[in-house]
Amino acid sequence: MLEIKKIRLFELEDFVKSKIFQEFNVVPITSFRAKSYLRNPVAESDDVVLYLGLVKNQLVAFRSLFAGVTFVNNNPIRFAWCSGSWVSPDYRRKGFSQRLLAEAYADWKGMLMLTNYSPETERLFIKTGWFRPVHRFEGVRCYLYPKTGKLLAASNKNKFTGLFLLAVDFLIRLFSSFKARFYKPKIDSRFRFEELQFPDVECFERIRESKGTYLFNRGEEHLKWIFEYPWISDCNKGFREIYPFSSFSSEFYYRTVKIFHLNRFVGFFIFSVREGHLKTLYFQINKELEGEIASYLKKYCVDNKIEMATIYNSEIAGALFKQKFPFLRMKKMGQKIYSTFPVSGDLQFQDGDGDVFFT
Repeated sequence: MLEIKKIRLFELEDFVKSKIFQEFNVVPITSFRAKSYLRNPVAESDDVVLYLGLVKNQLVAFRSLFAGVTFVNNNPIRFAWCSGSWVSPDYRRKGFSQRLLAEAYADWKGMLMLTNYSPETERLFIKTGWFRPVHRFEGVRCYLYPKTGKLLAASNKNKFTGLFLLAVDFLIRLFSSFKARFYKPKIDSRFRFEELQFPDVECFERIRESKGTYLFNRGEEHLKWIFEYPWISDCNKGFREIYPFSSFSSEFYYRTVKIFHLNRFVGFFIFSVREGHLKTLYFQINKELEGEIASYLKKYCVDNKIEMATIYNSEIAGALFKQKFPFLRMKKMGQKIYSTFPVSGDLQFQDGDGDVFFT
């Protein structure tokens, strides 16, 4: 018999410190992700953010959510992003995940959204009949210095396979380095790119000028929250074995890139790099900059030996497809945003919407 326990935001800090939490073999949230939930600028203290499925006081399933805001007819609408669902292997195919989702659907008054999902999660959400796709990203994934051990699960099966793939990686790296020697980036002297760790005052002013253009309208307060309370730690390995989702990385950083045309600030974008994987997250640009940004990203990937890059912005993805060199391989990448309620079709989306920005 499944017992469902709900954790509201005002209970979250005490729950993470509790003896019950410390005794779980698998935990439903990390301490630093909990801090992020607590500092969410659009959260309310009574929000249910964790659903625990217990059998004989043992955690066998959980679902986590965090509050978001969108705009319908210029009015802010609160909802919850579904972010993290787990069921113990011993209790799968018993409907536990769907039961927890049904509780969340009821508590959040049918106002849920989802992105950054696995195929299994997508099938479950479609099966409920509550969710409809409201946007599809038409992006690209580019491979430059790929590591086959990361791409192929078979690499962990035996020592021989692992050694073979290491040899393959060496040859790929050698070939990629050879190709990169012949790559000459197209540089337009009228443009200048300036790298920062985080957005500055000029960037935030640009966001304020474009207010109302994007569906989720993440502004200064929201971006500062994301940067100050990350979900990924580069020093705390304690949760890696007991939390089933991303919590630790030996390399994880954000970069904000300001763009100047004839020394006049004309826009910026943000990307992250996690252990060789670059992901674009946020753009405040004009359309005529897309080709220049594509060239910049190529150069950054070559200079920093990026393994692969994922870009969901369809215009920049298109610019990359037109000139694939020096990447070894490129393939189309799609991702959807699902919603249980209708949203405006006139507003734009960002690559990092939902929980993508955090991971």
